[in-house]
Amino acid sequence: MWHNMSMARLCWRGGLAAFLLILAGSALAAPVPRLERERCTFKPPRGDRVECFVLVVLENRDQPEGREVRLKVAVLKAKRAATAEPMFYLSGGPGDAPLIASSPGADALAEGDWWNETAIIRRKRDVVILSQRGAGGTTPNLDCFDPRTSEPAKARRRAVTEEQERDILIRCRSGLDRRKIDLGMYSTPALADDAADLAAAMGIPRINIYGVSYGTRWGLEVMRRHPNLVRAAVLDGVYPPQVNGEQNEPEIVRRAFEQLYTDCANDALCRERHPFVRAEVEGTIENAQDKQIDLTLQLDDGPQSVRMDGVKILMVLLHMMREGEAALIPETVAAIQKKDLRLLKMFAEDLESNDGGLLEQNAQQFDGLYNSIECRETWASVDRAARRKMIDQNGIYGLNASTSKSPAFCPVWRVAAAPASERQPVKAATPTLLLSGTFDWLTPPAWGREAARHLPASRHVVFRAQGHGVVVQDPCAARLRDAFIDEPDPKRALPCRADTPPNFTAAYERARNLP
Repeated sequence: MWHNMSMARLCWRGGLAAFLLILAGSALAAPVPRLERERCTFKPPRGDRVECFVLVVLENRDQPEGREVRLKVAVLKAKRAATAEPMFYLSGGPGDAPLIASSPGADALAEGDWWNETAIIRRKRDVVILSQRGAGGTTPNLDCFDPRTSEPAKARRRAVTEEQERDILIRCRSGLDRRKIDLGMYSTPALADDAADLAAAMGIPRINIYGVSYGTRWGLEVMRRHPNLVRAAVLDGVYPPQVNGEQNEPEIVRRAFEQLYTDCANDALCRERHPFVRAEVEGTIENAQDKQIDLTLQLDDGPQSVRMDGVKILMVLLHMMREGEAALIPETVAAIQKKDLRLLKMFAEDLESNDGGLLEQNAQQFDGLYNSIECRETWASVDRAARRKMIDQNGIYGLNASTSKSPAFCPVWRVAAAPASERQPVKAATPTLLLSGTFDWLTPPAWGREAARHLPASRHVVFRAQGHGVVVQDPCAARLRDAFIDEPDPKRALPCRADTPPNFTAAYERARNLP
């Protein structure tokens, strides 16, 4: 640079102008991938540090002159100087945005309890959080409608009808076409290459991976495409590429409930209190299909009335399973039958506050990245006739699957199907810990077993009482993750128990002590 500046001083008029044009051209053609420092909006606790960046990558890596994509990156620094390979967190969804707060002015890292949750890992490693291209916090952002981050936005979403939703998606897709955004580049392989590009831009030869839910598929693709990059992987809620998450949902839901019925029958207290738990669950849902239950939910933006039909009650019960609260389901349905709606109300409020879905006029799907990936990698290969037959055969356990809009909206979104090669199992020698919850109907334990069959240096641990994302539900799962990242040995003895069954006694005490 100083040499160039000295040359510039010797130039005059035309020569200086020519030099400046060359300099400007080189700035425009700055290499990618590259990291640009960004001011952090997060407020770490005393003694902790965070660094923020924007990762700039190509939308299409085969077109070096094409569009650039800008991704948010946060590096939660090790307590002391980092002495070991960092851990990359790969989020779920697809479409999750861990670096974007759920409400204006909030701190996303504080909302996610990131500082406490990664404290042990950060004794000697940095924790790196990378945004998903196309999701919140990135440019371009493929979202088609306001996220639920403010009271007016929540009100606008609740007012959207099903016909309006389709129109919104059609206009959104046309707008992406006008901007010449290539939705084929918003895919799991592209996200995997983003993670590798980030490591290269940071000058990191080896990383550890911690993926949750869809983030496990993202992580597996990193292992497939960049096998020498990954030192160790922890995959929580495993979603391997050879599995189609939509094909057999009713059967998966039914099996999760049947496991609950079996566990209740095997527990003395639950058996005594709920000898006909299956009939109670199925009857409660069926009755609500005929006669809806009126609830008033106390939410951040005030009280909201909702009419709970059988579909919505099933959604709440599935939410309880997902959150590791399956043991409370017998108490919840028994209370509903006695017109005691306190437990139903409590979990309905939790579901609506975190995910929505109860108050909108229809099940909404405005996340453009979700549509791009799921329509490309899942729905394109669904046998729809077989899925419809399974919904019909499974009665109430197929109600949730029957509400999916993807069969109607994927043709509107217009993305090509993923090639068959992407749906092949990932075979990698990377030391891998796979974690599942027995009551996880989103990514059931069978999927973890299927992924492990092709990973020779892996171990699959199932947490008997838990749901989706066991690391945040069970202290033992968090200990396993931290120990495995420190010493990735699949044959190492477990430091704690994962096979503790649901605690129906504790669930009964919680229900009895409700205010």
